[in-house]
Amino acid sequence: MKIEKIHIDSFMGKKDFTLEFSSGINIIRGDNESGKSTVAEFIKFMLYGASSRQSGGEMSERVKYLTFGESTFGGQMELSCAKGRFRIDRALTSTQSGFRESLSITDLEKKTVVFKGENAGDALLSLPSEVFEKAAYISQDKEGYTGGSELGSAIENLLFSADETVSTDKALKKLDALRVSLLHKNGKGGMIFTLSGEREALEARLAKALSDNSEIIAKEGSLIDTESRIAEKRAEYNQCKKLCELYDNYVALTKFKERDKLLAEKDAADVNIGELESTFDGFSPDGEYLGRLRLVAEQLGSAEGACADAEKKLEDARKARAAAENTENTGGENNLADVAKRAAKREKTVSFLKIFGIILLCLSVCAGAFVYLMRLDPMLYAAAAVAALAGVLLIGVSIAAKKKLLHMLEDYGVSSAYALSDKLREESEAIERAAERLSQSKEAEHAAEALLDSEKSRYEKLRDEFSAEAAKLKGDAADSEALFSVVERYISESNRLSTEKRMLAERIAQLEKDTAAYDRETVEKMLSVINDLSVFEKLDINEYRRNRDFCENAIGALEIKRGELEKALAALHATVESPALISATLEEVKKKEAAAKAKYKAAELAIRSIENASQGLRTRVSPRLAEYAGKLLSVLSGGRYTEIGVDGEMNMTFLSKDGAHDIAYLSKGTRESAYLALRLAVCDLVAKDEKLTLVLDESFAHTDNERTKQSFRILSALAAEGTQSIVLTCHDREEKIAEKVSVVNLITI
Repeated sequence: MKIEKIHIDSFMGKKDFTLEFSSGINIIRGDNESGKSTVAEFIKFMLYGASSRQSGGEMSERVKYLTFGESTFGGQMELSCAKGRFRIDRALTSTQSGFRESLSITDLEKKTVVFKGENAGDALLSLPSEVFEKAAYISQDKEGYTGGSELGSAIENLLFSADETVSTDKALKKLDALRVSLLHKNGKGGMIFTLSGEREALEARLAKALSDNSEIIAKEGSLIDTESRIAEKRAEYNQCKKLCELYDNYVALTKFKERDKLLAEKDAADVNIGELESTFDGFSPDGEYLGRLRLVAEQLGSAEGACADAEKKLEDARKARAAAENTENTGGENNLADVAKRAAKREKTVSFLKIFGIILLCLSVCAGAFVYLMRLDPMLYAAAAVAALAGVLLIGVSIAAKKKLLHMLEDYGVSSAYALSDKLREESEAIERAAERLSQSKEAEHAAEALLDSEKSRYEKLRDEFSAEAAKLKGDAADSEALFSVVERYISESNRLSTEKRMLAERIAQLEKDTAAYDRETVEKMLSVINDLSVFEKLDINEYRRNRDFCENAIGALEIKRGELEKALAALHATVESPALISATLEEVKKKEAAAKAKYKAAELAIRSIENASQGLRTRVSPRLAEYAGKLLSVLSGGRYTEIGVDGEMNMTFLSKDGAHDIAYLSKGTRESAYLALRLAVCDLVAKDEKLTLVLDESFAHTDNERTKQSFRILSALAAEGTQSIVLTCHDREEKIAEKVSVVNLITI
């Protein structure tokens, strides 16, 4: 096989990408994450598709290959092989239910689609994916490992039967199943055991062949009688059944007619409901409307009472204000204030005259004493006497003024100017209180007026609302009881008609359910042959139904009896067969038993032969692989390791001076060289007619320059024999080493 060209539409982040390959060594060099491993994975995908299985917690190949943000991955690949030149078109599209795959393999010479429904690797290379992946395909994350029981089984199938799908294990299982079907291991089952039982039974029947057959004659007579009774009961059953069916159709017809009548009544009810609903021009008062109407009426009555209460409160407030105004107007505060001022003034005058008179009197006495003592001019006694007289006069005037003041104060009920001042203060406070009461009465009057306005507004609003609701009924809003009565009658009539309509609808639905299994036209046609249907009203249908059921049960019992008689007769006929017929049957069974025993021995012999051949094949294959791989490893390791061992499970060991060791003990680079050698040996073993393309992804990352050089020499030698190789690397080391030993096709991405 040689891959000529690949084109990636979308795959693992790579889009619209094309590569062309030569027939020998191809080196694809690129930086990390440039898409080298994508190319390797794409080649495997085009040959064998993408698995949906998850392994070790990793995502499935289908999920891994799908580019983020895309719904489809795939592309094309052109290749040539022993069967011709072909183009593979493969794509997987993600849908809500999973992935949908499209695959076609086109023969480029014939321009036709071939191998429909087959993987290209299976159809063109005749290799299963397990062999390809463990032989010709080395992915970066597998470190070149190969081997395992599945590879060993696939190689064995290929070499043993030339078909990897034909498994020797399956063949052994089928042969063992055949052996068990012939005779169980415990000897109590299988064809041989069954035939042996038949043979013994035939021998017993042959011994009984000469016995009397009188029982057969008796049972045959009973069978004839039973069949006659079955015929009689079946005729009676059919008659009763037909009559019951006619009756059921008659009942269905009466229900059809009843439904017609009820439909007419329902239409009439609809008309009545329509007429009722048109009473108020389409308005249909209900219980909610009546409740709202009553509520508004009650609120209206309450508002009317509230208005009356507000008017009464306003009237009381106005009376209180008038009384307060009268109290304020009758006050004598100003007169009393003038009197208090005059009284205070007179009291000051009295006090002044009294004090001045006393002073003059005292001064005159002192002056007289002074003149007497000092022996002054006697004329001075006259001056002192005048002063004394003036003092007495002033005191007398003050006393007279005091009396006049007291008379004035007595008129106002007080005894002093101070008391008059107190009375004036009390009267002022009373006047202030009267003014405050007047202010409060005015405020109360304003509040009563506002309350009355509010209640009147509420009353008018409720009255308008009630009038609006009453207008829907075209009634007088003033007669609320009459409106209530109209609404109650309407609701009662509406409920009656609705209930009547609902009951009619329920009955109609029940009748339709009861007659759902009947066709009216068929029913009428069936009953048209009966002139007088009233006969069904007089018919005791239950009696006929009981008779029908009785006949049905009787027929069942008689048929069971007939079956038992037939079985008994068949058994008796078998027991009284002619000896010749029994002998012929017995001989046939003996031949089958002998053939089954011979087949059983052949199956045992085949199982032993296949087991020996399979073991011999694996014994011969393992040394061949070990020899070829050993030669390659000797070249790769510079002669250091010349012998390796390969067991039936494709596991490797290497030989040293102290014995055989598992390949895992070698260094990583040497281990990868050993796996490469085994892979090339497997390719040589299973692909004689079709050289496989080797895909090596970073396979020399852990090998030194010398071993890498030897590896490319081997690849060059294989290229001369027709083996194509594709080496993917991120370094230029492989390119430089390869160019020294062979011609290479360098591809940089």
